[in-house]
Amino acid sequence: MTTRGWYKERTLTTVDTVGREVSVTTGLTRDPEGRLVAAIAISDGPTAIYRYAGEAGEGTQLVTNAADTVRELRRLADVPPTR
Repeated sequence: MTTRGWYKERTLTTVDTVGREVSVTTGLTRDPEGRLVAAIAISDGPTAIYRYAGEAGEGTQLVTNAADTVRELRRLADVPPTR
């Protein structure tokens, strides 16, 4: 069941930095110009559109930044990398 009216909506539940339960929703929606876009939202907060970093085959800046942040966390916390 979708909660935001998006297409291909996926929601997971996690906690924020103070331990409160929050939902993180990703999916496809329309931007103000009516174009189909990928987006992310946390609980009832605003929606952020995944903007592309460059060439069509590349990932988005949001996904790239998230992956870099997780790698940095693993390095600083001495957590071995995943496969």
